[in-house]
Amino acid sequence: MKVVEKYRPTNLGEVIYPNEAVRTRIQAYMSGQLEGNLLLWGPNGTGKTSVADLLPTYIGGKSAQVDTDFNAILKHKDLMSYLGNSCQFASLCEQKKHFMVFHEFDNAEANVHELWTAMDKYAKDLMVIITTNGPMRVHPSLRSRCDEIRFPALKANQVLPRFQKLLAAEGVQVPDQQALHYLKQIEHTPDLRKYFAKADELIYLQKMGVAFPAAPSVSFKPQVRFTVV
Repeated sequence: MKVVEKYRPTNLGEVIYPNEAVRTRIQAYMSGQLEGNLLLWGPNGTGKTSVADLLPTYIGGKSAQVDTDFNAILKHKDLMSYLGNSCQFASLCEQKKHFMVFHEFDNAEANVHELWTAMDKYAKDLMVIITTNGPMRVHPSLRSRCDEIRFPALKANQVLPRFQKLLAAEGVQVPDQQALHYLKQIEHTPDLRKYFAKADELIYLQKMGVAFPAAPSVSFKPQVRFTVV
């Protein structure tokens, strides 16, 4: 199994956030200090999907109701009634809200107007979480009803702690500077799948008894101190 799948985040604490501002806002929604719909956007492999999939459980509990097939939902003959019943059921079951998590929502067209009408009508009982690479391709009426959170590309140094942790879990030890060197070679295509593919390679090389790719050695320069007489 690939590392990116085997060590997929199981809680929001394991997510690699692009910056502290994003972490703080997600934690505010997680704890209920902020409420509303979310549009998480940014390039591939930045953690948007993990956050969107995990948030409903924090807010509504392990039994939270989550709709994920936006094509089926938008084609529903009576979307308003369906969502009304779903929200009522969620409140009766103490799940707080009914959740809709729609990934790659860029191309949704059918009945989008019914969705934003329902988002207004059931604002207290419904939470819509959308992920996309291109926020401008999401209908503006939907964007206006969402808190937009940008997930910028992840840098090698941000990925390093998680990278090292999962390598250690597989019994592979690599000095931080060497691991960072490997990650920086991938930084031009900053996708967690690409970063963690390097971990798969290192794990494979160790199992085969093959030396890891060469990396610049650490050079320590002696510190020169000047004494003023």
